[in-house]
Amino acid sequence: MNTPSCDIVVGWTDLEQKIMQVAEKTKDKRRVRGEESRRLILQSAVSTIAALGLGSMTLDRVAEKAGISRALVVFHFKSKNRLLEEVLEYLGRAFAQGWDALATDKNASNLDKLLQLIDYDIDFAYQNPKYVSAWHAFWGESKGNQLYHSLSFPRDEEHAHDVEDLIAAIIDEGGYDSKEAEPVTMALNAILFGIWVESHLSLNPDDCEKYKRAIRHLLCKVFPGHCI
Repeated sequence: MNTPSCDIVVGWTDLEQKIMQVAEKTKDKRRVRGEESRRLILQSAVSTIAALGLGSMTLDRVAEKAGISRALVVFHFKSKNRLLEEVLEYLGRAFAQGWDALATDKNASNLDKLLQLIDYDIDFAYQNPKYVSAWHAFWGESKGNQLYHSLSFPRDEEHAHDVEDLIAAIIDEGGYDSKEAEPVTMALNAILFGIWVESHLSLNPDDCEKYKRAIRHLLCKVFPGHCI
């Protein structure tokens, strides 16, 4: 009986490796297409919610907006409720990506970091009106509000804590009254939320910079030793 040569074994091994490489490339392409489809559906869902509200958002309307079949929407998200959950996660990630990068910047002073976060928050509202409208739809409708509180509120609280920690640090640096930390934090978070509401009701790009200057004016009154 002839013994198979090593060359034949190596040849088959090379062929198997090539097959594996082709399979991996095909899998990667499918994964990329799948991710692109999911992103397109989520963006279309955000636009639909922003324009029509949660109640009028249907899988059919999202599919029509995305220019794809309803079956593909169902394949990726299974149901309207699941899609709404994913939309909240999508919106949260979109905001958190920029916020977290600024909040973890070790090279910025506490005051600079606070101002950068304030500017980012205001810029986000004016640069992403559809996102803000979609958030308002969740906040304003009972079912959406429940989803928001269970899925997104914890992340928003973390952002509020970032502001609270920076204000506490500035108070400590400047020797200000520590009792001011809580009311100043509450006031600033309320102002930023009010700016989101105002941008939603009346989107005037000129207001963006005006709000930034107004907040700096207020902070200068509260922290005169850190006057901006």
